[in-house]
Amino acid sequence: MMGHALWAIVDRLRHCRFIDLTHAFDETIPHSPLFDPEQRTVLYDHPPATGSVGQGFLAHRYSLVGQWGTHVDSGAHFVKGNRFLDEIPVTEMVLPLVVVDIRAEVEFNADYCLSLDDVRQWESRNGLIPAGAFVAKRSGWSARWPSKDRMLNLDNNDVAHFPGWTLDALRFVFETGDAIACGHETMDTDGGIAISRGGSSLERYVLERDRWQIELMASLDELPECGALLVATWPKPKKGSDFPARVFAIVSG
Repeated sequence: MMGHALWAIVDRLRHCRFIDLTHAFDETIPHSPLFDPEQRTVLYDHPPATGSVGQGFLAHRYSLVGQWGTHVDSGAHFVKGNRFLDEIPVTEMVLPLVVVDIRAEVEFNADYCLSLDDVRQWESRNGLIPAGAFVAKRSGWSARWPSKDRMLNLDNNDVAHFPGWTLDALRFVFETGDAIACGHETMDTDGGIAISRGGSSLERYVLERDRWQIELMASLDELPECGALLVATWPKPKKGSDFPARVFAIVSG
């Protein structure tokens, strides 16, 4: 009967809510101006249609950059010698989920960046960030998806305005809180103004620590700020730095 203990956990999970935190992607989605859109070719198609090679079944060829849609960034993305995606163990893919909510601040200031005080207020309500957590910044920005214009939120000088993190907050999350990873609904860890100036110091901070992050998350508004689990999965390209990910949360009750 001891061998059935994990099966009992599965039965308990069936009574939980599963929330998909992943945007579906195609060639039209918002993306960094540094990258070309996805290209997808139908190689084989169901009869009577014919793909570029033949028919009988459906098969696609995908051509896309690793940082496409909801995606994972590994430490190797910014730092030579840090882990590639295939080197991140599966033990890091099921984590306690901490959600720090800054939607009220972002509503009045699109450039608001999650602060150390925001994290400390979270801890005052919920206790310490659990070691090995995934910390998500909930800004409400995913409500703008799939509009590229609204996601970038450019002004007349082509400067982007979207929320980011602060270094103090990230240091607390990773050095004091000992988090495994972080994530957000925006395209970047850094705020829009910093990105428009060519800055990426906050993403570099995360990846220099050989942590990983998920960008362009969806449906964070459906989560409690504490108590949920995050499951993050992705393919296993050898020596791969980034890839589209499938991410979801498990919420009790």
